[in-house]
Amino acid sequence: MNEKRYYSQRQGIINPLDIKDLRVAFKSVYENFSSKYYFIKFLGNGVLSEDGIIGNSFEAFCMRELNRSIKRPSMAMFYTEDDLFDVIELLHEHINYPLVVTRSDVWSSDEISSIPEKKDIAQKQFRDEINVYLRQYLSGWELAEEGFIRNTLEESFVDLVDNTAVYGDEVNIDAKIRRAKELYLKRGSSMEDKKAAVREIGDALEFMRTDLKQVIGKDEADIFNILNNFGIRHNNASQRTDFDNEIYLPWMFYIFLSTFDAYVKIENKKL
Repeated sequence: MNEKRYYSQRQGIINPLDIKDLRVAFKSVYENFSSKYYFIKFLGNGVLSEDGIIGNSFEAFCMRELNRSIKRPSMAMFYTEDDLFDVIELLHEHINYPLVVTRSDVWSSDEISSIPEKKDIAQKQFRDEINVYLRQYLSGWELAEEGFIRNTLEESFVDLVDNTAVYGDEVNIDAKIRRAKELYLKRGSSMEDKKAAVREIGDALEFMRTDLKQVIGKDEADIFNILNNFGIRHNNASQRTDFDNEIYLPWMFYIFLSTFDAYVKIENKKL
């Protein structure tokens, strides 16, 4: 967003965008990228074309992938909030960086393809554009790098969540950490999702528990005491289940995630 502050912003007259505003903004962003061929591999070269990933029907593609029908992005003015958020995530997943070869022959069409190695660049460009509007929508939302829409993070948590250290064990640790972040932060995350997210981090920490103890000492026992006695990982009569989820789950999630992140960064410094 432009760092310059205009009159209404200086006066504090800043109203969140509503669903009608977001439809307009999304349609503008979509048409801008579409006109530059970012979605041609996904949507094809025209409304009736069958050369894209979706085949000859965006609605049928959505029924197959999302279990419900959604109109093409060009019909975004009819979208619900669920439609908008689903389609934003779909476009982010399937966007490609275009390669356009212009023909000198006026009778020939340009040749359009994509550059797979630059897909992450295209995704970032799309996130940067759509997030300008998502962050202004109602309580504030954003499209995460992983491709899911989440509530805007508090500034103090942004670096921890977006730049979590990588341990180097994809199956037993890193995949669990990524899955935990998505479960906890995604739009519509339930209390059970949030508990599952804390459990995922706990399982990752368990796998590296011996090494973790050597770095943080007796604090390691406190971490697993919380995981094992607050109804997160095991169910038995002795566990505490009367705690306030709204208070304790955020505390657990960020404490455990920051513990993991700090441990990995400390170990990496030794290399």
